Amino acid sequence: MAESDFLTFLVDETLKLQSTGEVRLSSLELKLNDYGLSFLKGEFIPQSQVLRFSTNFGLLDIPVNWSVFAVEGSSSTDCVINKQNDNDHLLEVLRASWMFSLDKLLVTHADGFCYIVGLKAGEDYHLHDLLNPQELLNAA
Repeated sequence: MAESDFLTFLVDETLKLQSTGEVRLSSLELKLNDYGLSFLKGEFIPQSQVLRFSTNFGLLDIPVNWSVFAVEGSSSTDCVINKQNDNDHLLEVLRASWMFSLDKLLVTHADGFCYIVGLKAGEDYHLHDLLNPQELLNAA
């Protein structure tokens, strides 16, 4: 997916969210809480072209032109970051800040927000469900 497509998506979702004025938990957020996974929830700030996350160490602004958001050649805006593809050092920064050893990060979106999900070693089994949420519904 090209960067402009991701930006268009973020702008559309942000405007839709702001117009409703509704604050609710997304199904993704409920699932993350049920699984006991640590995550950051961020919103797109159009004026500065950043995603802003509230963390226990303060606000974290991530520019949307970072390579993690340019999911080239993919039909998905989801990205799994590990040590081998941490081009922007996001995993490295969050590993130093979170009080547990992160193995991977999942960057995804739901209901107008961007989520960075921290996965410890052994929590990879959640990735399939998080990346394919409709698969379970289609099987039922």
